[in-house]
Amino acid sequence: MRVPLSMALGAALMVTGVAATPSVAAEPGVAPPPGVTAGETMTERVDDVVVSARISLPPGGDVVGSITGTLSITHNGNSAAIRSGEITMVDPEDRTLVGEEFVASGTANTWTSTVPLPTDAAPGIYEVSVAAEIDVTTDDGVVKVPVRTTDPVYVPFRAKRNIPLIWTSAASVPAGSTISVSGAANIRSLGTGDYAPATGQEVKLYFDPSGDASETLKATLTTDARGFFTTRQRPGASGKWRAEMPMTDTGARAVWTLTSAERERETTLRQATVRATQDGFSAGDHLMTHDVVLGLAPVQRRVDVGSLGFTVGGTSGWLSAESRRGEGAFPDGYRVQRELVHSGLGTSHATFTFNPTLPAGIYDIGIRDAMKSCSAPDWDGLNGGTSNCTHDVLVEDPTVTTVVVKRASSTSVAASDTSFTGPKTITLSGTVSKVQLLSTGGVADRPAPNTPVELSFDPAGSAEPVYKKTVTTGSDGTYTTPVLTSASGRWIAKYPGTSLQASSSAAVTITVN
Repeated sequence: MRVPLSMALGAALMVTGVAATPSVAAEPGVAPPPGVTAGETMTERVDDVVVSARISLPPGGDVVGSITGTLSITHNGNSAAIRSGEITMVDPEDRTLVGEEFVASGTANTWTSTVPLPTDAAPGIYEVSVAAEIDVTTDDGVVKVPVRTTDPVYVPFRAKRNIPLIWTSAASVPAGSTISVSGAANIRSLGTGDYAPATGQEVKLYFDPSGDASETLKATLTTDARGFFTTRQRPGASGKWRAEMPMTDTGARAVWTLTSAERERETTLRQATVRATQDGFSAGDHLMTHDVVLGLAPVQRRVDVGSLGFTVGGTSGWLSAESRRGEGAFPDGYRVQRELVHSGLGTSHATFTFNPTLPAGIYDIGIRDAMKSCSAPDWDGLNGGTSNCTHDVLVEDPTVTTVVVKRASSTSVAASDTSFTGPKTITLSGTVSKVQLLSTGGVADRPAPNTPVELSFDPAGSAEPVYKKTVTTGSDGTYTTPVLTSASGRWIAKYPGTSLQASSSAAVTITVN
């Protein structure tokens, strides 16, 4: 039975004349890979000749096609030469692999033996044994000193794993949006050095928000048969994503980080998905934007598009916005189309300008995106790629999501007395105005007659505001009403808005002694 790895590179490393000398720092809590010092150099004595020997092996992730071990010695003679010897290994499939005879390395008292690996060499724990005879020349002649392991050294050789590609769809979105975080992973053969999809590998996805908040684990994923992993996330902030394949006994650690951004928004978030299938291949987009409140100046609204799964936007495509109602100079409604800007793998956007004279109400947001569906990443290099994203899928829908366009309003409130000994009846007064479309063309901010104003009182402390009553503005857009006030807090006046007019509110603080 093989010794557990945690013991194999520690106390169980009992060698006659040989000790393993790895060279890659171990991770906390993980057994050291080849290269980390494990055990002491062992010493062999023949007559008055003393030889101390050490064998060093390459880091597991650097092995391709063969494993070359270096035997180095110190001695108390005049010179030394290798008489015979090699390294022998038993691989995780219990196959015995015999190395070539030790040869001079070019450095005094140092020799190497190369162990060829089969093309299907598996990563894992290898039993390493050394048998050699050293001729040490002294003033009295040549002394033959045997250097052999009495027990095998158990060494892990880990396959090099990479995450050559990770992306968020989209990379910049309105606050609160749901995005896709996707990536691809590969693994290198110990026997041939060729890369293939890393199938069935665990990937941990972490998010580190900008600011003082700490990094958190968002998902533990498993790569599919193509080496892909994906998840839908709502980050809630801008920050850095870190995808990690943790180190195992058979695989090296792999990490990729990237940044995504959230933009501020003041109106309702709108997001929806659209998918299509063509010739057996599927593709899709996720659209993210938010509503529009129009004052007296134009408002630009960006619509972000994130590719779903392992699909990417093509070289052409557009977004459209079409009003459901006509108004003013646009009695038949209004429609605009904008070309998609492809700003990175899996992420696109288009920006619409809403002028104050456009119809208010609901706008349908549509898309036409000539997309590519990916069968696998390009495994020819470590930089990833999309050469295998060649399957055309047309994603088209005129009503993926909506944007609600409303004209702005403003509300004011004042109190006849803001500091007194209560209870006391005070007078609240204020105005409501609305941005309105003029019959002569253009828009203007005008007083709003016959408009409801909801009055609520928000007491000091943690209690929620309490609705008190509704008043109506007069012909000049003003209102006045008495209210009994017995505690400190805020009086809130709110115009609730309509399907075409945005709500607005204001507050006045009252102190009751």
